[in-house]
Amino acid sequence: MRKLTRMSMALILVALIFATSLVLIIGTSTSWGKVEITDLNLVTADGDKIHTLLYKPKNVTAENKAPLAIIAHGGSDMLEQTSSYAIELSRRGYVVVTYDYAAQAGSDVPTGDSEGNSGISGYGKRGLNTIWNTVKFFNYVDTDRIVTMGHSGGGMHTVGFAIDNQEDIFLQVNIGMNMYGPNSITEHNFNFVNILGDSDESALARAVGDTNWSHFQVEQLKRMFYNDYETPAEELPELELNKVYTVTGTDGNTYRRTAYMPDSCHAYYLVDQDAVKTVIYAVTSHVGLGLDAGINSYDDYKSISTVWQWHDIGYFLEFASIVAIMAIVAVALMKTKVFASLELQPLKNVGYKKYSWRWFLALGLLVILPPALYATGKLPQETFLGIPVKSLWLLEGNVSAWICWQWLLSIVLFAFFIFYHFTYGKKNGGDFRNYGFASSDTKKFCFGYILKSLLYGLTVVGSGYLLMAFASHYTQQGLHIATFMLRTIDANRTFIFLVYFLFLTPYFLSSTLAARALGLIGDGTAKTTAKNVAIFTAIAVGGLLVLWVVFVYVLNVHNVILPMFKVNRLYILGIGILPMVIGIGVGNALNVYVSQKTNSVWPGLFTALLFGTWAMTATTAVSSYFY
Repeated sequence: MRKLTRMSMALILVALIFATSLVLIIGTSTSWGKVEITDLNLVTADGDKIHTLLYKPKNVTAENKAPLAIIAHGGSDMLEQTSSYAIELSRRGYVVVTYDYAAQAGSDVPTGDSEGNSGISGYGKRGLNTIWNTVKFFNYVDTDRIVTMGHSGGGMHTVGFAIDNQEDIFLQVNIGMNMYGPNSITEHNFNFVNILGDSDESALARAVGDTNWSHFQVEQLKRMFYNDYETPAEELPELELNKVYTVTGTDGNTYRRTAYMPDSCHAYYLVDQDAVKTVIYAVTSHVGLGLDAGINSYDDYKSISTVWQWHDIGYFLEFASIVAIMAIVAVALMKTKVFASLELQPLKNVGYKKYSWRWFLALGLLVILPPALYATGKLPQETFLGIPVKSLWLLEGNVSAWICWQWLLSIVLFAFFIFYHFTYGKKNGGDFRNYGFASSDTKKFCFGYILKSLLYGLTVVGSGYLLMAFASHYTQQGLHIATFMLRTIDANRTFIFLVYFLFLTPYFLSSTLAARALGLIGDGTAKTTAKNVAIFTAIAVGGLLVLWVVFVYVLNVHNVILPMFKVNRLYILGIGILPMVIGIGVGNALNVYVSQKTNSVWPGLFTALLFGTWAMTATTAVSSYFY
């Protein structure tokens, strides 16, 4: 009864945390009932879905029109990443549309070229044409004050749209994007703001010199700011930060240009107060709506009020609830008649003697290997060990590099395990069973045990997935924690899920086997199990987390990129450590707990694989749904 009471209390606590998360997400998103949010699936001229979220203040009507802001996220992100801007602008009276651009998260991979590289800018629109063809007919939108803005790759798409639709755009805001269109373009009949952080790793990797200041002096930007397309670029004066430049467009109207450099890096513009407040000031000061009282110039921007943080705290609590419910279900299932049979006889401890020199050496290697292989600066994406693998990737972005890193790490961990087995483990009772591969308490292989292990993993991860689906239904959103993202999986990604389920298998299997060398075997008690879960998780992600902390510290404090990440676009992989640590950390913790309880690798392996594959395939940009 005491255990039942603890379980009940745990469920009640999770329910309270989950309810709090929904209140914070829905309340902050809707400005506590003052903004109406609508999930819209628009269709391109080619029949492809563009997933959008519409924020509409309830006091906005056909008689009381409001400016419209269309906000694009960055590459390999999703619309939830722009929620901080959407929340702050909508509560200030703006109609806001955020969207997953084509092939990202909830939007389809393009089947035609209706959103392609058309127009004088030459930039793809990735859904913007479809969105514009819809929202321009909303009778409550003030079409004289249309704002387009985008982060990173989203800035490229929106500035291209602004250049191609100058008669419709009032203001374009580039956030962390230093591309402004070809030099041949001599018309920019819209207001323009360029925001580039002082520690923007994307820009620093390509900066002339050691600072991002050089990006404000590129020819395209100087010509736009001075409205001078004839004077040799090198003769144009340097641009000044925070200064409002006024120019006369080719249509005879007056337009403003401004450049800001907040204290922010590239990946965190959307969750960094300095950057968010800069964006709010840029939009509200140009449009003339929603500027906080007492804010008379950019010098006052730090006094701008924000509430978006409560929304992101809600995301964190939602994710904590998802992880907690999976843990509770994992514990509860082992007590049921159906899954109790997964628990096999205890394993013999065949690891190195605890605290011996071999034990410490193995521990050090297992902690150091993940970050050491990750920080080589040469993570492969198109080839792996000289073998062309580009055709394997159905997902875009960082995922291909992560998979290659996991495969490389898996090879090294398998080699470590084989060395351990033949030099120590085999002599001390290491065999098929004591390494956890047994599927029964006899010597016979039981295929039914494998199927039941898979069902167990599906039930555990499925409980978290159902909670995510419930939250998504009411919040109309997925979730993100900084750059870690999670949402439900679109049906057309089913094949992708199966493929990446196989791709992840070597990593979780090799890490489980390598950890046998440490001999951290469960004794059936909750204390030992919890201790081993913590130790194994720390081994799996501890070194990576330290590498991420160092990377971010050096980037934000000294405004430089660690040398191994400066080559090509590898700076993305430095920032990308955090979401990987979260995904691997949760998957590994589930793996270790279940393996410790069952004395078998199979139930834990399937549980970890299902969660890891969910986290990897739900949000990442897609190159193709099938081979």
